Amino acid sequence: MEEHVVADAHDFCCHGCKAVHDLLRDSGLHTYYELEKRPGTKSVANADEARAELFDLPEVREKLVEFNEDGITRVKLHVPQMHCSSCIWLLENLEKLEPAVVRSRVRFGQKELTVNFREGDLKLQDLILLLRRIGYGPQLTAAKGDNKPVGVPRMLYVRLGVAGFCFGNSMLFSFPEYLGADISDAILLKGFSYLNILFSLPVLLFSANGFFSSAFAGIRARRINIDQPIALGIVVLFVRSVFDVLTGVGPGYFDSLAGLVFFLLIGRWYQAYTYQALSFDRTLEDFLPIAVVRLRNGTEEHVGVGDLIQGDRILVRDQELIPVDGILRSGHGHIDNSFITGEPLPIRKNEGEAIRAGGRQRGAAIEVEVLRAFSDSHLKRLWEEHRNVSSERPLMPRTIDAVARRFTVAVLLIALFAGLFWWWYDPSQIWQVVTAVLIVACPCALALSMPFGYGHTIRLLGKRGLFLRDAEVVERMSFIDAVVFDKTGTLTAREAWDMRFTGAPLSEHERSLVRSLARNSTHPLSAVLYSGLKAPLKEVGNVNEIPGQGISGTADGVEVTLGSASLMDAPSFTPEKGEAVVHVALDGRHRGHFIVRKQARAGMGDSVRDVHLGAATYLVTGDLTVDPEVAAMFTPEHTVTGCTPAEKAKFVKQLQKEGRRVMMVGDGLNDAGALLQSDVGVTVSESSAALTPASDAIVDASALHALPRMLRLTRSAHRIVIASLILSLLYNVTGVSFAVSGHLTPLVAAILMPLSSVSVVGFVSLAVWWVARREALVSHT
Repeated sequence: MEEHVVADAHDFCCHGCKAVHDLLRDSGLHTYYELEKRPGTKSVANADEARAELFDLPEVREKLVEFNEDGITRVKLHVPQMHCSSCIWLLENLEKLEPAVVRSRVRFGQKELTVNFREGDLKLQDLILLLRRIGYGPQLTAAKGDNKPVGVPRMLYVRLGVAGFCFGNSMLFSFPEYLGADISDAILLKGFSYLNILFSLPVLLFSANGFFSSAFAGIRARRINIDQPIALGIVVLFVRSVFDVLTGVGPGYFDSLAGLVFFLLIGRWYQAYTYQALSFDRTLEDFLPIAVVRLRNGTEEHVGVGDLIQGDRILVRDQELIPVDGILRSGHGHIDNSFITGEPLPIRKNEGEAIRAGGRQRGAAIEVEVLRAFSDSHLKRLWEEHRNVSSERPLMPRTIDAVARRFTVAVLLIALFAGLFWWWYDPSQIWQVVTAVLIVACPCALALSMPFGYGHTIRLLGKRGLFLRDAEVVERMSFIDAVVFDKTGTLTAREAWDMRFTGAPLSEHERSLVRSLARNSTHPLSAVLYSGLKAPLKEVGNVNEIPGQGISGTADGVEVTLGSASLMDAPSFTPEKGEAVVHVALDGRHRGHFIVRKQARAGMGDSVRDVHLGAATYLVTGDLTVDPEVAAMFTPEHTVTGCTPAEKAKFVKQLQKEGRRVMMVGDGLNDAGALLQSDVGVTVSESSAALTPASDAIVDASALHALPRMLRLTRSAHRIVIASLILSLLYNVTGVSFAVSGHLTPLVAAILMPLSSVSVVGFVSLAVWWVARREALVSHT
């Protein structure tokens, strides 16, 4: 007998579901039941669920544990039971059920749950038991590091093959009807008809099963989806055809039924194949243009992180992200793992200890030996996981889903009224008209236009050096009407062509101290000092960098400070336009200042003016003066100097209050607050320090001059998507018009429906490619 429990004015299918309800209520998570009409299903014991104690075995932990530092453990679990937004919400609020959980995140497409927890307070085995109590017991599948793209499901090929086989045979048995042959043998004709019924059964019960499952799932959840009119059309075709054969009215439409399912499955295969290809493009190793400093034969060289191999040594400076798993070989590590665990407190690392990718060094520069190549680290996944939203969400904005649902309602109403009209006018045409309407008006093309349009745009921009976090960024970029630029390290190159010192001359030893401290900073001016001062390097400790102010540290027992006058007791000095000043203090005594004249990146003047044609442009900088070359790019009222990092973020917020859609372009260090505040934050990348969760996009420094063309491409992509939606609607309106008038057979409708999807995909892809070619973002060869 099936269990049934009533408590607190709620019906439960079993005591287990009631226990989950009580647990959620006591933990303040009762809103879980408000997210969906049917937020969960009865949990059934799964044979694939291993015993909880097995998760504590060393060989199992090796597969599941991605990080284990300072009491914080991070595990990745496969949870196939998640199926809706309420599942995501519950699994991402585990810290409310168990205080030892620091953070939990879901990757819905892969059915993966990543949990950071304090293992001193909660054992891995107990975490597994907690998940099972709420109906989400993990399975021991998908080995660690298995990031291979999911291909087209094998069963789809089987269903497609069965439908194609039955379609061909149904057409063979229907040849007499096609050719209008006069066959006097009634038994033979009836035999052909019954064979058609026989061949239609596998199509109905097996090949079309996916459409029925999706349609019934929508009905159970009280939601409309695009498979419901398809399933209804298939059922109507089959019932009408069987009725015609049994009553002797005609041979039925079994060939149309098999053809409909066959072409629908071809559309499903095409969609699955293309989605798989797009997903693969977004997980390539060169997704992020990270550069690092590699130490080789006593020299420093900048290389791409993908070029690192096991055994290489890299230099990691203050505030820089460690891009690979490695071993600390020189210096004192103070690793901030908040990018991985969410815990902000740095962890001290000594020479010889392992460091995981994703940590950020806080303090003096360190040397790290590469333990694993970038392709084997978790950094890319961490980047994708840290979004401004709390977790991974569907790739595309939900607007397209709303359009498809409304369109489906309209189709069902049209089919109903068309059926009523033909029932009154000519009942013999009612089934053909209704089924043709239901088939030809499937909104599949609507749902395909946006993923393909924006996905293709991401791929093309990535090839030109602009790497977007996800497809939603494309849509946000298309609405940008204000672009805010940082100056140092963004508009100006890191390499300076002139540097001089004013004040008491520095000795060789003092120059060595200054150069050694500058080596620990990623600020462009520090890079200039490090490159321009030719002196031996010293070991530096107690490094402290204040964004927008400067850096301090101790070398050879001397306290060294570099930065702005406000950071030390320095006399006021007003530099000339185009010059930047770096003050120097040794043991608290001001010794003078370096004057650095910077040059703008090649082509940036024309690029900023080009951006201004489609959006307002602004300059915000921490410098008090701006050199004439950069100042000429902006109007005086759109130039703001002397900004702290907090003031940059405030400036962006003010523009947003005025109704602007703001893009912030910065170097990723002092501009993190403004990048996060903006609608689209773009980091200019010349080193691994650029990798920050505040960024929506990363642009290679060498490609920054192409930003105006990239913006125009996103705007065109948005217009192309809108055009494809209109094209889809026009197709459906035309098809429905012919179907309602009785001039469209179900077979022709079945062929035209997937062809419309293919045509929309082709139109979107070719149009985006053509615009990119026009903007010189793709090769003309």
